[in-house]
Amino acid sequence: MVFNQRSEDLGGFVEEVDPHAFDGVDTSDVKLLYNHNSGDILARTSADTLTLTVDDKGVEFEASIPETTLGNDTITNIENRNVQGMSFGFTIDDEDWINQSDGTLLHVIRKVGKLYELSLTPFPAYKETDVAVSQRSMKKFLDNQNEFEVDKEWIQIQRDLNIKEL
Repeated sequence: MVFNQRSEDLGGFVEEVDPHAFDGVDTSDVKLLYNHNSGDILARTSADTLTLTVDDKGVEFEASIPETTLGNDTITNIENRNVQGMSFGFTIDDEDWINQSDGTLLHVIRKVGKLYELSLTPFPAYKETDVAVSQRSMKKFLDNQNEFEVDKEWIQIQRDLNIKEL
């Protein structure tokens, strides 16, 4: 999420998030979803697979994506830039509606009540959002793959020894 940036047209209005909108917001059980679909969960703060950080620019996240079909497909779509943005699901405790001089209606989110989810989406409301696979995560994934290959070799050697002993 980005602060002080205008969203795309959301059906007759544009939106902006105040830099203090997340002050004091409970983030103990936020879910990372694919395209706002609660059946497509990728990580969550209460499982320690999702970490949120609020700074003066917005809300950043880091997630450990599971090695599932959804997780692998999501990482591939991010790497290929098919999925480039983010969205979020929340309630609002304080807001302003302002008629702009150019005729547009501006919705300013002053205070978020509850943050339920972040979503990786091909249709972000805020074009300034971005998502990428970090090299650190990729290295960890590749290291795990290499360990798995070594383990498979060790299992095969053990099987060969057991067959020869029989």
